[in-house]
Amino acid sequence: MLNNMNDEKGKILLATLAGIGAGVAAGMLLAPNNGLDTRDSLKRTLTKVGDDLERTVKGFMDKLENRNVTDDGSSLIMRGSWDDVKGQLKKNYAELTEDDLTYMEGQEDELFGRLQQKLGKTKHEIMKLIKDL
Repeated sequence: MLNNMNDEKGKILLATLAGIGAGVAAGMLLAPNNGLDTRDSLKRTLTKVGDDLERTVKGFMDKLENRNVTDDGSSLIMRGSWDDVKGQLKKNYAELTEDDLTYMEGQEDELFGRLQQKLGKTKHEIMKLIKDL
């Protein structure tokens, strides 16, 4: 039953993205503005759509985490670059070294493990800390 629900939500998300794409294409074809104005408008629209989509996906992932369908950390989304987050962590926690904060995509668990050990916090607390930065 859960897989059917996820499949349906996936189809809805795909249909939403297809509709957005069709709307953007139609807007470009029918735009009364010059190329520069159209590109600027398109950029603003796509940025807003991206932000809306990120919030939707984040909310969906949080619900899955809360129902224990996915593991903790599946919905970790950082604002800004890792360098920004790392700088803030170093500022707030002087005991953290460059080695403690080494991050490679796909190796989040290693990072969380180092931070858990160094800061004495749970994985969930560290995720919240990073999200809040």
